[in-house]
Amino acid sequence: MHPSTSKPPSPAAGFLPVLGGASIFLAFQYAVSLWRLTHSSGEMENKFSALAKDQYMGFLVQQNAQMLIAYGVLAAAAAFVLQPFVSLWTGRSKYRSRSAVVLRAIALTTLLHGYFTLRLVDTRPYFLSEAEFGQWYYQILNLIPAAVKPGSLFVLFTLLPCAILLYVLIWQIRLRGRLGKIAAAAACTALILTAAFGYLRTSGGPAPKTTANGRPMNVIIIGSDSLRGDAIGASGYVPARNDGLAKAGVSPTIDALAARSTRFENCYTGIASTMESGTQLMSSQYPQSHGIRQMYPNRETVAQANKRIETLPLLLGRRGYDTAAIGDWCAGYYEVVPLGMEHLSVSTFDNFKIYMSQAVVMAHFVVPLYFDNALGYRIFPQLQAFAQFVTPEVVTDRVEKRLSTVAREQKPFFWHVFYSCNHLPYRSPEPYRSMFSDPDYQGPNRNGVAFDIDSFIGGTDLESKWKALPPKEMKQIRALYDGCTRQFDDCVAKILNSLKANGLEDNTIVIVTSDHGDDQYEPGVTLGHGLTFNGGLQANHVPMIVHVPGAKPQVISETVRLIDVIPTLADFLDQPAAPSWQGKSFANWIRQTETPVHRPFYGETGFPFIQFTVPGVERPKLPPMDELTFIDPGYNYQFVVKPEYIAPLVAAKQRCLKTRYWKIVCTPTAQGTRHFALFQMKRDPYGETDIATSRPEVLAPLQAALERWMDEKEESSIAEIFPEGEPE
Repeated sequence: MHPSTSKPPSPAAGFLPVLGGASIFLAFQYAVSLWRLTHSSGEMENKFSALAKDQYMGFLVQQNAQMLIAYGVLAAAAAFVLQPFVSLWTGRSKYRSRSAVVLRAIALTTLLHGYFTLRLVDTRPYFLSEAEFGQWYYQILNLIPAAVKPGSLFVLFTLLPCAILLYVLIWQIRLRGRLGKIAAAAACTALILTAAFGYLRTSGGPAPKTTANGRPMNVIIIGSDSLRGDAIGASGYVPARNDGLAKAGVSPTIDALAARSTRFENCYTGIASTMESGTQLMSSQYPQSHGIRQMYPNRETVAQANKRIETLPLLLGRRGYDTAAIGDWCAGYYEVVPLGMEHLSVSTFDNFKIYMSQAVVMAHFVVPLYFDNALGYRIFPQLQAFAQFVTPEVVTDRVEKRLSTVAREQKPFFWHVFYSCNHLPYRSPEPYRSMFSDPDYQGPNRNGVAFDIDSFIGGTDLESKWKALPPKEMKQIRALYDGCTRQFDDCVAKILNSLKANGLEDNTIVIVTSDHGDDQYEPGVTLGHGLTFNGGLQANHVPMIVHVPGAKPQVISETVRLIDVIPTLADFLDQPAAPSWQGKSFANWIRQTETPVHRPFYGETGFPFIQFTVPGVERPKLPPMDELTFIDPGYNYQFVVKPEYIAPLVAAKQRCLKTRYWKIVCTPTAQGTRHFALFQMKRDPYGETDIATSRPEVLAPLQAALERWMDEKEESSIAEIFPEGEPE
């Protein structure tokens, strides 16, 4: 007799019926997603939505077809995970037909989908805010008492799925007998080898520490889009809430860095708009000089700007420096204007096809729900260009890996690391989202500012709408912003720790700054930046913390500008200044070998999404964004301003000049004249009282200096404006 070969027992529910049930559920989800996309084109309920449907329908169809890959992968994964549980359920039931198995699979797939959606509330609520059906999930998690909530969520969303996955793997291996064990062993071996190879390839450990003498100085500029100069703890800012995690404040790491660095209390950008300000930073030129004066330049404008500017990264690259821009969607302008950076690791900026692809993905909610991970990025590489997927944590991870690489190679570097943390609509994951918020708040701005993109694109009348917000909503919006600042602060902490771990902190200049700030319902303004010089200058005021190894810490109150940063760094790096640079070095201020003196701040507004009211002035009429711009297929499907509006847009800009005590604002009128308003900033920081008529002796020299800068591109110092001394 031959020995009997034992066969693994047959499951009560076969794989194919379970796969069929999961596929039916996901097919329904696919149909719902198509309906959602058809009836509400993501975030594009405007003229661009119509353009997408009329001229790019083939692209939209192709993108939706590609999403079927996601549904296929999910159906197979769901069947693999759920088969043990469907078998257990079927084995205990008297109804064991294939149709009964399919129905059970549908029910358990629905339950599994609900669980992952609930998990998303805890891990990435900014995705759920895109989905109208997601709000009721919050109420479920709110049922957990606050005292046990952290531990309960850990058990529910970490331990439980690990335990279930372990059970499923054991069940599936036993089901397949000896073959299953061989496959499991092979899979484990492959995973171990892959992990080992990845470790050897990317992680050589911290570079050995050596003395700073003889080593080139590195530079890393770390910024968060829209971070206000007065919104960090080092500037004296204290959030409304200071209990629990909020007790440490909004910026404990940045504050500690500022305490051992030079902190400039008054640093301003010449334009409160990202692309123009970023170009200004690296080129040390005002926008009217480098030529990029709004965020939708055409190919010719960019080409001309590249001819006018000579950036420090370009000059340092010739000396062997590793030059890189690393960031998320807010750093995407580097793809349009590289500014001398050799390496770019940023998201795509204002590419209409990317926007359409993102609208498709967000309509198919299974993609952010299940594919926001390394596997998802391999299947759908375009996800890495989407704002929702390249998170600050992803950016920080890229910085840490690159620091390890340059440390091993002992190569000097000049990097700009730029985050979207503080940008509207102020969305961040937990614990930041609720860290500074009122726990009892349940309004529309729970996860972020309830931002109507259609009104922003298709209208210019948002001033009156945003002014109508009640105080509790303004308080919540500021609390969300504070959480975003804390998230950025944690990113800065990881970078500083990585510099130390790699032996780079003693020969690396670290700057923490921003491209601009944000208006947040101060007198005369609502939300946003680069739109007006009404009110104060909080939208142009940026942090400026400069840590130079070996320099004594200090606080400088005298005004500096972003155009001064590059000449300063060139000074520290022994790089001769380029003739095109308009800024002035403040390196000797940091060395404490020169007495600081207030510098004038000259500025202009950016793209006119909103034209704010100026008392007594009829402003030039401009159409909304979707009429001012078009999509240029010959320029990588970028949004660009229509040729006929380029000159009118520039002509309608407000301009500003600020000295130590005074601010003058020039507003072009519909009649072709210029209206000038004068404000005493020390007594009237929010510019609520125009005193132009009562102080003609101050108005005249300021007006002459501002018009000289506007018309002749000639900057006057405060001493040149007021030869006898600036009056108060």
